[in-house]
Amino acid sequence: MATYKEIKGVTVQTKDEDPVLAGASWSSGGALNQARAGLGGAGIQTAALVFGGIQTNAPAAGSANTEEYNGASWTEVNNLSNDREVTVGVGLYTAALCMGNDPPYNATVESWDGTNWTSGTNLPAPRGYGAAFGTQTAAIYTGGYTDGDGSVSGSTLYWNGSSWAEQSELNTTRAFLSSSTNGTYTAAIVAGGPLPGGSPVESWNGSSWTEVNELNTARSSAGGGGTQTSGLYFGGYNPTAASALTETWDGTNWTEAGDLATARAYTSKGGGGATNTAGIATGGSNAPGFTTPTFVTSTEEFTEPPVTQAKLVEGMVFLSQGVSLKGFGKAAGIPSATWSSGGSLNTARRLASGTGTQTASILISGYSPSPETMPQVEQYNGTSWTEIAEMNTPRYGTGAAGTYTAALCYGGATPSTKDETESYDGTSWTELNDLNTGRYYAGSSGSQTSAMFYGGQSGDTSTETWNGTSWTEVNNLNEGRQGGAGVGIKTSSAQYTGGEEPGGGASQFLDSSETWDGTSWTEVNNLNTGRQFPAGSGDSTSGLAFGGTASPGRVGNTEAWNGSSWSEVNDLALARANATGSGSAVAGLAAGGNSPPGAVTDSTEEFTVTTAALSTITVS
Repeated sequence: MATYKEIKGVTVQTKDEDPVLAGASWSSGGALNQARAGLGGAGIQTAALVFGGIQTNAPAAGSANTEEYNGASWTEVNNLSNDREVTVGVGLYTAALCMGNDPPYNATVESWDGTNWTSGTNLPAPRGYGAAFGTQTAAIYTGGYTDGDGSVSGSTLYWNGSSWAEQSELNTTRAFLSSSTNGTYTAAIVAGGPLPGGSPVESWNGSSWTEVNELNTARSSAGGGGTQTSGLYFGGYNPTAASALTETWDGTNWTEAGDLATARAYTSKGGGGATNTAGIATGGSNAPGFTTPTFVTSTEEFTEPPVTQAKLVEGMVFLSQGVSLKGFGKAAGIPSATWSSGGSLNTARRLASGTGTQTASILISGYSPSPETMPQVEQYNGTSWTEIAEMNTPRYGTGAAGTYTAALCYGGATPSTKDETESYDGTSWTELNDLNTGRYYAGSSGSQTSAMFYGGQSGDTSTETWNGTSWTEVNNLNEGRQGGAGVGIKTSSAQYTGGEEPGGGASQFLDSSETWDGTSWTEVNNLNTGRQFPAGSGDSTSGLAFGGTASPGRVGNTEAWNGSSWSEVNDLALARANATGSGSAVAGLAAGGNSPPGAVTDSTEEFTVTTAALSTITVS
């Protein structure tokens, strides 16, 4: 029988055995009869269907093979009418659609009735490497490549059971994306895309796409499952290898879960499970593409295990068998997150802008040590920085938004104030329409097609939003400031933190924060340490502010925002101001800046949240 003891006023329960760590994991399922990658799928974990895919390599050859899964083993059933090298499916294992193909892309659609495949109504145009969700009679197909020049499409098509109709396009056009395969034609998400920069996530409401919180780790050609509010994203590939990473979606944020036993990309597209606690990964390639014949037959099942005892809860403290005092997470004295060294910039700089994720980021222009305004742009792959196409107008103190293959840069100074806007497509920069008010040292957030710019030098309060074509003035900040940290991935929510008031000096360093709800700014809880020129990552519900200048000089202080308050977490290894931030609240990136006593640095640091753990606590 459990007892309770008082330890310095804290009630601590005695447990006969340690609680279990909550969370789902992958386990082995039945093997496919035919190894292949790029196969389509439909159904759920215990009643699935897979079809098509690449069965041989060099030269690649498609398959028409169809197999059914009963939760334990796969059985071959009637084949597709035609071989398909890479395809995607929707529906149930008794009522499914198959569509899309590897080059040559085609428009053919096949329908499954539980026994046979028959020809369906073709897509309006050939497509391949897109994502799909819904049912046999109400489905969505979006993204991918089109025939002809092989251009990437943002087109979204709706199937009503008899015909296809064009819908609103994706905000970020891309191929190699995955979906919540059990979403409906009015409620689903799509995630990932081609590397570099494969982390965007968008939510579908039946009429339009909205950008939501990005994946923690950029990948493409991954598997997906679940619904709009309870999803999975697993496997895929990065530039060098197939991935085993798994992330779960709760409708707001992505959380890392247990890895696949076999790293794989091009796993079955469709039939990913009904929730984020019951998914299936079937087949795929354990290489970063189809470069070698490494196709697999294995199936893995993602399941929340039955809990026969109490679950560990962050902050839990208990007496284990009445002998040792234990805690979970921060209660155990385990750091929640740490900074570690990343690859060095090719050119040290400060006052650059950046956007993207921790493993797929872009750093734009800035000041070199001379000081000299720089045109150079660098991109980060999680390991090293590479110089890419230069800006048309070199400048510092700019705003930036988007991914590192679809970026937007605007404003800044040379040192004269600039209002220019430039767009990056992964290859080159293009000049677009100017800001209404040129400024620098302002906050920025959003995507290439939906961005924000707010505040700026001399205590500016103005806010502008970008719709992909032009800038529009909207409601002002409550407090004018320059040199704060702006974060956010969409124009419906953003945050601007810290900075300084007009006049400068330590007495004007700000600790205040404001959040944007798509219409207006609201003052929220303050930072613990006021500062100017901090960097930031994340968004208005889960973000970081790190570094900056506070009395008496550069600091490495890092604070985490949970949607309502700031908490101090582990400091940067190198105190710095005027650094560039990108990434999320759990996977942030700090690059460049001024380090004490003012030298410009080329160092990069990566902020990573560690998994909470159980530990014995020593008390005095």
